[in-house]
Amino acid sequence: MATLKPAFFLTVAASFAVAQGAGAAGLSDVPNVHSGKQLQYTRSLGGALTGGSVDLFFRMRYEQVSDDLPATSPLVGTENANELSLRTVGGYSTARFFGFYLRGEIESTVRLNSDNALNIDEDLTFPPGPGGSRIAEGHAIIADNPFIEVNQAFIGWRGGARDCAEGDCKGGTTVKLGRQTIIYDNHRWVGNIVWRQNHQSYDALRIDNSSINNFSVSYTYLDKVNRTFGNDSVFDEWELDSGHLINATYKLPFGKVTGYGYLLDFDDNPKTPFIEGVGAVGTPGIAIFDSDTWGVRSVGKFPVSDRFKLLYELEWATQSPGNDAGPTLSDNNYYNVELGGAFKVGSKPVVVKLGREVLEGNGVNSLQTPLATIHAFNGWADKFVGAPGGTATPVGGLVDTSATVVVKGLLAKHIGPSKLVVQYHDFEADTTVAGVKDYGTELGVLFAKPIKKDWLAVAKYAKFDDGGDGFSFDTEKFWLILQYRFK
Repeated sequence: MATLKPAFFLTVAASFAVAQGAGAAGLSDVPNVHSGKQLQYTRSLGGALTGGSVDLFFRMRYEQVSDDLPATSPLVGTENANELSLRTVGGYSTARFFGFYLRGEIESTVRLNSDNALNIDEDLTFPPGPGGSRIAEGHAIIADNPFIEVNQAFIGWRGGARDCAEGDCKGGTTVKLGRQTIIYDNHRWVGNIVWRQNHQSYDALRIDNSSINNFSVSYTYLDKVNRTFGNDSVFDEWELDSGHLINATYKLPFGKVTGYGYLLDFDDNPKTPFIEGVGAVGTPGIAIFDSDTWGVRSVGKFPVSDRFKLLYELEWATQSPGNDAGPTLSDNNYYNVELGGAFKVGSKPVVVKLGREVLEGNGVNSLQTPLATIHAFNGWADKFVGAPGGTATPVGGLVDTSATVVVKGLLAKHIGPSKLVVQYHDFEADTTVAGVKDYGTELGVLFAKPIKKDWLAVAKYAKFDDGGDGFSFDTEKFWLILQYRFK
């Protein structure tokens, strides 16, 4: 992964609000072995340290939450929240010296209005826990906390086919050691939670190889997950006894096929009553995240005619409770089928997709994705994210049937480039538990407008309607975003 110009990650962040609408389930795929323009080459160590590149990223976001709580709920009086925040990121990458370079990145978020939200920092304490903390704060949850931290600090290296002193460092093996961003495929299993103002990073060793034509393989050893809440939160990190991420991809003329294995053994959370990750005590379905997940994924496009391209995304995985998860928990499978087409209406590019994603649950435990960028999946209202953040698939599992429409260039004659995304989700349980089968439905709308080269403005809305079986309550969320990047 050391091959990619590090400012790529800022580009991903700057374009996320547009890219997330690319599919009904998740973000556009990220190559598991990165290649691209190399950093500046130099023949001296001093020149490498001083001859690097600076990148900056700013994202100002207004978020508003409105929960329609039943009159009998103990949370009555905490229905609303709003927050105006500014995320700032500054990074520096040295030039290359014999294939080596250093990358450092600091990120921070500041609140620009009064504290009108329950944040996942010192607002959330134990006791009283999520419900009691929300009542004490008097507001709904917005999981963007004021913080400042080191987001990336690593040494990278890429082997060269020749001596790197000659400037040729385009070999097939790359290594990164230290705190870094890690994304595999579409963020479904491993991502950096690019939606939140504090991105997730990993203390890890990553080795990639792409020496074989059309084939690439990546291995990561995980030591720690630096989560999205900052040092003031009891949920600031996950330590792992061991974590192994394996991802291999073969490119085909019409797409690619990826096989993966994600083997996670979490350590106990030393700051909370929770063990082996995040969850509720006595709720084994989400309390213990130790698991071994193996799967295969295929994604691509096939031109049917000059005017129409068939788009497809197919994925299957199986997840086994591992290590300390306990003998009462069972295996669960994951399925995702998404089919669609890309065509033009008039001169406007249009994408339409239909998808069905299944995270199995058996009533005791369910498939979980603790390292994923979960906001990109199963609706933007985050109904399947836990109060302390992270995966919270109900023990009955989740069946998400979705439709997505993407239109580029709407009103282009008047406003220039733009992107409109409309999503609809129907959520059901995989296994009915305590009479809960119908989780509800959700409508999401996003409009993104690039402003010149480095600016992007976004308006986004999500409306979740509860299914009436007692799963949750109606929720509306609204965002306005303005972001700028420099590299």
